[in-house]
Amino acid sequence: MLVLLAIFAVLLLAGSLFPWRFMAGPDLVVAVSHLLHSWKESVRQSSLHDVFVNLVIYIPIGFTGYLWTGWRSVTARTLLPLAAGACLSFTVEILQHYVRGRSPGLLDLVCNTASTALGLALAAVFRVVLESRHIQWRRHSSIHLSSALLLLALWVSALGWPLHAFPLGIISRARVLLRPQPWDWLDFLGGVVVWLVAGALLSAVLGPRPTRWMLPLLLPSLYLLALISPGHVFTRSNACGALTATVLFCLLPESRRRPAVWLAWVWLAWIALSGLKPFTLTAESIPFAWIPFEDMFGSNWMESIGVLLQKTWSYGTLFWLFAHTRLSRPVSLAITTLALIAVEIAQRWLPGRAPGLTDPAIGLLAAALLWLVDRRFRDEPEARTLERAG
Repeated sequence: MLVLLAIFAVLLLAGSLFPWRFMAGPDLVVAVSHLLHSWKESVRQSSLHDVFVNLVIYIPIGFTGYLWTGWRSVTARTLLPLAAGACLSFTVEILQHYVRGRSPGLLDLVCNTASTALGLALAAVFRVVLESRHIQWRRHSSIHLSSALLLLALWVSALGWPLHAFPLGIISRARVLLRPQPWDWLDFLGGVVVWLVAGALLSAVLGPRPTRWMLPLLLPSLYLLALISPGHVFTRSNACGALTATVLFCLLPESRRRPAVWLAWVWLAWIALSGLKPFTLTAESIPFAWIPFEDMFGSNWMESIGVLLQKTWSYGTLFWLFAHTRLSRPVSLAITTLALIAVEIAQRWLPGRAPGLTDPAIGLLAAALLWLVDRRFRDEPEARTLERAG
């Protein structure tokens, strides 16, 4: 978990200093003094978009810092990651004095520290929820329920993440949804596959029987969340696919609602199919981006975070499904990585695509996060049981 924390810190540092064009700037003492006295200036220059992004981008620092088992007390588990997030943000704001096109501000430092605290709070809630459900932990399962719960949280976050701040456009999007639309079989298939996978994840957390009534409750709630969140567009075909999957999942026998081998391969096929759209070839190949996340650093941060959430849950779910079908984690990771690399290579001849190493890197990070969270919470119930016995 400490390695993952360091990786997130490096990614934040690289993204905050993008486009990595450095210039001469003030002395270090002057830069620190300017930062500490820039409250009014940073408030005046910051927009709601900037504040919102800065309030969430340090959540992984607080989340992974809290879950690291190296802390010996709750106080250290809380205060030290918070201090680490604040120090990282302070370092970034100072270095931005020497990056062309960047404007450091004290408001960003405050928001990033608050974002780290939010990550700590989410990790604490995550731990409490798992402790309340650890009785249902199945020892014969190769995957602990913590990874399934984390994937569900990522899925809901991706659906609810606003791709831009304003306007909301709820009424206009609702009107578009009510108008007659051409039927899209690909969107219908996407709704079916996504909600079948969601049912499998929910069954791993709650059990097959409660999922039978929980999944129909989630269907309208999550589509309402996507409708409220600005920037999300879904079609009637996709909603019908989700409804079909929910009905099918509820009609399945209880023993068939758990993750299966066929679902892992279906999810892999859907990821490949989504990556190969629009199924037309270009005359010339597109250059391959060898630097991971470079395309995200250079685009709108709110859209990039939404894409990152979507891909993390999608590729993490692919790894989780294969690892849940009695395949070892290295084999599951190899299947996930090779499939993503193959899709990226094929995208060199597809219009409107940006082939590169970003998606395989996201798949590796998602698999590492799931594996480390599973290992973190798999041993904890046993340790507490031995402690009570002692």
